[in-house]
Amino acid sequence: MATRLLASLTLFVLSAASFGFSSAELWQNWPEERFVPTSAPCLRHAELTERLDDLVSRYPEEVTLEKVGESVLGRSIQLMTLGRGPRKIFLWSQMHGDEPSATPALLDIAHYLLGHANEPGPKAIVDELTLLMIPMLNPDGTEVYRRRNAQGIDINRDALNLTTPEGRILKTVRDKHEPMLGFNLHDQNRRTAVGDTGFLATNAVLAVAGDPEGTVTPGRMRAKRACSAIVETLAPFIPDGMARYDEDWSPRAFGDNITAWGTPVVLIESGGLPPGQDFSQLTRLNFVAILTVLRDLAKDDLAGYDPEVYEQLLRNKPNSWSEVSIRNNHVLQPGSSVPYRADFAFLIFRDDRQHAGCAADDSAGSMIFEIGDNRFFGSGREVEGRNSVLMAPFVVGVKGWVARKWLDEKVLADLAPLGVGTVRWSVSKKKASAANELADEMNQKGRAELVVIPPTASLPSVLLTGPPPAPPLDSLAAVLGTPGAEELQDLWPDAMSATRELPAIRRGQPASFLLVFPAPEGRIDLAHTALNAVWLDGFEIHNTP
Repeated sequence: MATRLLASLTLFVLSAASFGFSSAELWQNWPEERFVPTSAPCLRHAELTERLDDLVSRYPEEVTLEKVGESVLGRSIQLMTLGRGPRKIFLWSQMHGDEPSATPALLDIAHYLLGHANEPGPKAIVDELTLLMIPMLNPDGTEVYRRRNAQGIDINRDALNLTTPEGRILKTVRDKHEPMLGFNLHDQNRRTAVGDTGFLATNAVLAVAGDPEGTVTPGRMRAKRACSAIVETLAPFIPDGMARYDEDWSPRAFGDNITAWGTPVVLIESGGLPPGQDFSQLTRLNFVAILTVLRDLAKDDLAGYDPEVYEQLLRNKPNSWSEVSIRNNHVLQPGSSVPYRADFAFLIFRDDRQHAGCAADDSAGSMIFEIGDNRFFGSGREVEGRNSVLMAPFVVGVKGWVARKWLDEKVLADLAPLGVGTVRWSVSKKKASAANELADEMNQKGRAELVVIPPTASLPSVLLTGPPPAPPLDSLAAVLGTPGAEELQDLWPDAMSATRELPAIRRGQPASFLLVFPAPEGRIDLAHTALNAVWLDGFEIHNTP
């Protein structure tokens, strides 16, 4: 397949040079050519409307804007049309409100075609094709960044009932124009991998079937060639990042039914980006892929693309990627004194708007994703465990309201690098409300969590009566032997005897744990054990190189 792909890429680079733009030129020029500067997750209906109006004002003779209906909450849904060719192409985006990557790309595409209308490639597209675009089908879901519409219905599962006004709009436009090809533009789970490779699926494509048997009609064969074109186009920009979406027949879904109604559908699912890449790269990939397919549809109906390139793609594998993976380590559970060999992976929950910098709340939680054999999973960061032992953070107690004199944010921050994950504060019923208010104020990332408990609840065996020693210290023996740390003397032995005060390390729980280095042969000895790293709810507090 690699030889065939290389040959195809060479052929089409040469062909594109004589016909107009190349995908490499589109990729290079997009930062200057883009019409919508706002990152896709931050683009809301009001701004989209302004951008569409601006586009029409710039090209009043070449592009039309039609209000084709309203969302449940009365937001307008616009159909943008450009081109004068006999073959109609239908493109719609963001039928799921939290899947925005292609929305600004559609406006970028329109602006590029109209701004370069006298050049061979764009001219061929507008002469040969008519583009029908609905950039934002679910504006109500977009406003709150949720998948479903304001009725709580998944629009993409409403093709038969047509309960949603947004779904009825989509079908009406399809039926009125009967396009020869449709592009259903989505975002998939950002932790989806390409098969068992461990690589993130940055983009997945599907030539959507129109029946349970997967019948290949001439139109669906065109869709397969379009998918092959996308694979070949994006290969230089996302090596190893292309996958094939789940092909199972979905009788309620719009893509499947629009194909059945006579418009074969190409599904594009924008996925995850390798760490350090800007979210806008997903919009950029849509821009390059769609424009290249449109160019070759106009040129020769995609005749030069081999459907086998698409057929040979590895399938999407959901939930096969984590933000952090720790390999070659051991896990020690409460109730046992013997660590066992296990990899460890966890997720960090930050939504698209947090990554794009437009979320009101920038906090992020975490969840243990897997304990065991993670060799086929990918991750954004791999930590070499070096046969360390992973265990739950320590739990300590504080007794009485009088502790308020010294129990503050600094104390909670200083406890965290010592391996303390939770401080249980016992106060009277009379002081409980005030104590909880203080806990809410003080509990932030990077600190031990302060939990208020009633005086009837049991306290941990290790009680603090004052601030801890200044962290960090490399050896646990040094930590516990620091002058003034008498209250912590029993902390490590209690942990090793696996008291019931320590929570178990379990899948689905927040990623709070310690990494400690034992002596040779896995023996854990206080005098020879180093505190290597502390993580609290996915946040790295301390790490000793």
